[in-house]
Amino acid sequence: MKEKKDCNIYVLPPKITDEDITALFNGIVNIVRHKLELDTKAQILNLNFTNEKLIKELKAKTNECNRLKNEIIYLKSQLGKN
Repeated sequence: MKEKKDCNIYVLPPKITDEDITALFNGIVNIVRHKLELDTKAQILNLNFTNEKLIKELKAKTNECNRLKNEIIYLKSQLGKN
């Protein structure tokens, strides 16, 4: 005798329409567009951060140059006194 077993029957979905393909394509395009926007914003933020870092470094180097210039002037005046 054969045993009766429960089984699942899967029904294939109806034929894929042009509207389905268009919706899928538009969804993919929107995802790619959003990713590009996020990447662009991240690049802008990184550029701003780098720019701020360079400005701080430039100010520090300018201060160091001014300090060295003042020290040279002081040492020249000390040589003039001798």
